[in-house]
Formats: sequence, structure tokens, C-alpha cells
Amino acid sequence: MSIKPHELLDRATTTVYALTIMFAFCGLFLVPPGQSILSNLLVVSGLFGLLNYFVGGNKDVFFIDRRLIWVFIFYGAVIMLNRMIHGDQYGVMRNLLYVAVFSLVMPRKKILLTLGAISILMGGVGLGALSVWQHLDGIVRVEGFTNAILFSQAALTLVILNWCVFVKSRGYPLVKVFSLISLGCSILALYLSQSRGVWLALGVVISYLVLYKAIFKPWKYSAIALLFIMCLGVIYHTNTLVQDRISAAASDINQMSVGSYGSSWGLRVVAWKSAWLGFLDAPLIGVGSDGFRSVKEQQVSQGLISPLVLDSALAHAHNQYMQNLIIRGIVGLLALIIFIFYPMKIFIERKGWGTPYAVIPLSFAISALSDVPFEHQNTLYIYVLSLVFCWCAIEIKYDRENKIS
Repeated sequence: MSIKPHELLDRATTTVYALTIMFAFCGLFLVPPGQSILSNLLVVSGLFGLLNYFVGGNKDVFFIDRRLIWVFIFYGAVIMLNRMIHGDQYGVMRNLLYVAVFSLVMPRKKILLTLGAISILMGGVGLGALSVWQHLDGIVRVEGFTNAILFSQAALTLVILNWCVFVKSRGYPLVKVFSLISLGCSILALYLSQSRGVWLALGVVISYLVLYKAIFKPWKYSAIALLFIMCLGVIYHTNTLVQDRISAAASDINQMSVGSYGSSWGLRVVAWKSAWLGFLDAPLIGVGSDGFRSVKEQQVSQGLISPLVLDSALAHAHNQYMQNLIIRGIVGLLALIIFIFYPMKIFIERKGWGTPYAVIPLSFAISALSDVPFEHQNTLYIYVLSLVFCWCAIEIKYDRENKIS
């Protein structure tokens, strides 16, 4: 029996989408040109999706509720307008467009979620294996093929995604076991990256979930919270790596108290002050990427900021909120707040305050206090595609519940 052309197109589209989703979670941070490969896969998938929808007539796609996609388009549009005025990140704008098109015409196939879940399990193990290999090879802070902070953000995202798989795999004990193994490997990668800002984000995520659960089962989750605090104490007192990182942070603060800002956190403070002063000069739409360097040079020449602000390590503000303020002004800050917290709102709206889906935006909100994850294509991709995957999981469950009813 011959396959009809539209059926063949639908199968090809599903295959390309499956490859893209799987690479996003188990390839993006495991190969050197990961973001370039994913960009190409997203373009090809989007083209197949458009052909499948308009030519093949296969209109059963995900995202009946498209609010998440409109958030991506809105943030990309703000960056595009800012770029037209005085320069901004072309890569961020382009990548959000790729993901928006990819999501709008994604075939509504459960197999895509199944393969996505498998790739999450593989991705966590892969990050753990890569981090151990680099650690044994003498790399002090493991970084994959990017830098330690971005690598750790990917690891934290896979921690959360593996927890989502664990929670949602009722009746599949083997999946639960593998998700816990993958989660542990992701935590190992996060630990070996030594990224304190992302460590903090993990602590906030765990605290949020435990405190929420404690509302309904106070004794059980109070005991869990106490156990968590005790574990942190044991880890600190028995682990020289953690002690060294905490001591380094304390040393940075001490140096700043005597006017020395050449340390890791000292440079961040200089960058934040510079960004704030730059924002005050152009509060509405910022200075754009075209004016970023010249504003810092002007601040130094006027004696407002330490010359350390011109250090190559401060190519950005080391804080996503400050970065948006100086580059995109108050408009950009409001767009960023929507980009982070509106997805969190709609996840809570659909699944409640305790849903693990909601802590993906929360983790990025905390990590963004000490770095700029949305200025880098790889961490931007892992953020938006994780949100897409979780939203698809919600819609598939909605389909199943409707069939049962």
C-alpha cells in the first residue's frame, strides 16, 4: 500500500521535529558547535512544519493556547526595534523567531514528548560524564564547550527537567530510576562548574518547592527542610571545593570594603554601577549595543567609574536586569520581566503553585542576578525550548483528560 504524499510529508516533519527536540536536550551543550547545529535544525523543522501545515493540510498542531509563543515574539520584537534604533543582539532576535515558528507549527504528536523525555534523561547523563572527563583532565571549573556559568545553567535546567520527568512518570518505575540517575549526573555537573550564582538558584528552587509543599504537609516538609539544611552544613564542612568558593566570595567582599574591586564580585559591582549610571542617562530605551562601550569610556574619563569597567571580562553587565536597563532601557526591563515571569504565571495558572514547570523561569530569574543568560544563544535556547516542551506536556495531558471525560 503506497503512502500518500501528505502522509509522507507529515512523517518527515515529525522526524525532523524529533531530531531537533532531542538535540536541544542532549546535544546542545555536548558538542562544540551546538548552538549552530540547533539553529539549523530549528530552521529546517520550521520549514517542514510550514509545508506540512499549509501544503500538506495537517493542521493538528500544538499550542492551542499560544500565549507562550506571543511572549517569545514580543521579547524578540523589543530587541528588533532597539536594534533598529541603536544596535542590539541580532542572534537573540533571530533565535526567538526560529523558536516561535518552530512552536507554532509543531505536529501534535505524543511521540515528540516521549523522545523529548528520553533526550532529557540522556542529556543529564551526558553533562555529568562530560564534567567528570573535564575534571579528571585538570579543568578546575568544568565548562563543557562554552563557559562554566552557562554550562551550569544548562545543568540546572536539566536537573529541573529530570525532576519533571520523575514526577510525571507514574506507573513507569524504570523511568523514575533513570530520571533520578540523570538528575544526579546533572547536579554533579552543576557542582563541578563551581558557579555560585547558579548554586544559589538551585537553593532557591528547592526552597520554593519545599516551602509550598509545607503548606499542605507541614510536618513532613518541615522535616525535609531541616534535613536539607543539615545536608548543606555537612557538605560545607566536609567539602573543600565548596569551602574555597564560599571563602573566595567572602574575600571578594572584604576586598571591596577596602576599595579594591579587582576580584570576581568586585568587577561585577563595577559593571552594575556603570550600567545603572548608563541607564540614568538614557532611561527609556537605553544606549543600545552601539553605545555600550562609549558610555563606559565616558564614565571613566569623567571619574564616575573605575577604569576596571573597561576590563575585557566586563563585555556585559554580569546581570541580565542591569544589561537590559543599559542596552534597552525601562522598555527592555519590562520586556525581560514579562519574558521571565509571564511563563511562570501561566504554568502556575494551569498546574498550580507547586508545579515543577514553574521553577524553570524562577531558576533563570535568580541566575540572571549574576550573569546574562539571555544574551547567549545556547542558554536562551535551553530556556525557551524547555518552556515549549513543558507547555506541550500540559496540552497533551489536556487531550488525554478530554478523551477520558
